[in-house]
Amino acid sequence: MIALACLLLAAAPVPALPAVPQGGPSVKSLFDAELGPMRARQAEDGSYGGRLETAWVVTAMALSPRAYREDDGPFIRDAVAWLIAQAAAAGDPAADLATAFALQCVDAARYAARIEELAGRAGVESERLRDLAASGSWSGPAPEGLPVPGEESAADILSGLPDYAGFAMRAEAAARAGVALRRESAARPPTPPPAEVYERGVDFLLAARADSGLWEVFGQPEPGISALAARALLGSSRPEARAAAWPVLDWLKSLQKEDGSIFTRGLPVYVTSVAIMALAAGGREEDREAIARAADFLRAMQADEGEGYSESDRYYGGIGYGGDLRPDLSNLQYALQALHDAGADADDPAFQKALRFLQRTQNRSESNPETYQRIGTGEPVRAGDDGGAAYMPGDSPAGYDRMPDGTLVARSYGSMTYALLKCYVFAGLPADDPRVEAAVDWIQRHWTLEVNPGFDMLRDPRAGFQGLYYYFLSLAEALSAAGIEEVVAADGSRHPWRLELAARLAALQREDGSWVNDQAERWWEGNPVLCTSYALAALAVARG
Repeated sequence: MIALACLLLAAAPVPALPAVPQGGPSVKSLFDAELGPMRARQAEDGSYGGRLETAWVVTAMALSPRAYREDDGPFIRDAVAWLIAQAAAAGDPAADLATAFALQCVDAARYAARIEELAGRAGVESERLRDLAASGSWSGPAPEGLPVPGEESAADILSGLPDYAGFAMRAEAAARAGVALRRESAARPPTPPPAEVYERGVDFLLAARADSGLWEVFGQPEPGISALAARALLGSSRPEARAAAWPVLDWLKSLQKEDGSIFTRGLPVYVTSVAIMALAAGGREEDREAIARAADFLRAMQADEGEGYSESDRYYGGIGYGGDLRPDLSNLQYALQALHDAGADADDPAFQKALRFLQRTQNRSESNPETYQRIGTGEPVRAGDDGGAAYMPGDSPAGYDRMPDGTLVARSYGSMTYALLKCYVFAGLPADDPRVEAAVDWIQRHWTLEVNPGFDMLRDPRAGFQGLYYYFLSLAEALSAAGIEEVVAADGSRHPWRLELAARLAALQREDGSWVNDQAERWWEGNPVLCTSYALAALAVARG
């Protein structure tokens, strides 16, 4: 992700993004416009007013397209703690019910006993709250305190708020809009068959080739993008589309150097990794030697004893861009995916050495007790305990959280947590390994296909769109590798991720068959060939 961005940015300026479609603000924008000011109203004790208002704000945050959870920050964590502290108060069924539903939406498993208690005090079966959180539907009259919408949509609820609406009215409306959004999601119309969506994307890639038959960046063939695009062509059901990939594979092999690497201008690890993936997808006998040599190059690039590292070193077992001295989880996951595609098994020394680096990126203090210095400032950074992953030990593009003792925690985010899970699987860790369980728990608590979760989107509404298509691909590869077919989200809803991801990608596909990130161009996701290649690779995994 970051590696390819650096390569392309070195070639030329970033092109302008396509215009965002007109037609009024999106549902995401409407939620952002309400929840941002609400965050500023939070009291020092964590509340947003009374029990009802606080419960409604928490519900709105949890059910919004951003799917906020407690580890996203104090704006929701402290509010939940305040609600639980107030839960002992009796004699207010409406507040009890609103609190129970808010807890259901935030983390149904963690708060199951408290939800049962509060719902019982309010005279409502807790199963009905679970069904409301999952489907957005409620039969019969709605009890007081429960934010059940009428027939209006989430957008209608939020855009219809009058200017004179006070905080309590806005909080309740935002909660109702969240429930309405869940109902709309459950009732989405059928999507085109994944095969049809896939072939439309292939047609775009074929049309986007230069006269050379390759994919170029400002007049020069680009091996990283060409490898990703060729891999996507090889997933087509049409022989003529697959045949268009063969010259690309031949060209990639022609770039191979004496040390086994495959690249042109720079970033040998990233480009060699995606070249291996493309060559392995081709399945040609004549490519086996080139794949083996390239795989050996990746092994040689690992930070280990050969470069003077010991297991106690911060970056031991990692793999970086190739030429720099700081490995990262993004490059590592590409290298390990390439080794896996090349036929390496869990006993391969590269996978076993990588375990040290992997657990140092994970926010799980039991297996990651070290304290690191923040790059650039020297501030102490230690692991949190949410189970997710950062970009490298002690560093995260999603930012940092400052702890009461003054130390920092590098924030976990979606694409890296899925990368962590996938690499753990490649290294042979079983599903009941505590490190794997912690990563899966983070994924369940932050399940969403709307954004790349973990970024602070109330401060920057577009932050969560960074690396969105890379996130889709990491998600698909990790869940497939882990054998997870259904994700149970924090609110107890169950998600057959293959179907939902295919539907999400179909909804995002443009008229010409391409995909592009029109919300955040970072990491070169304003490039439609790159995003389309990511999307098709994710769709291929989702199809099984």
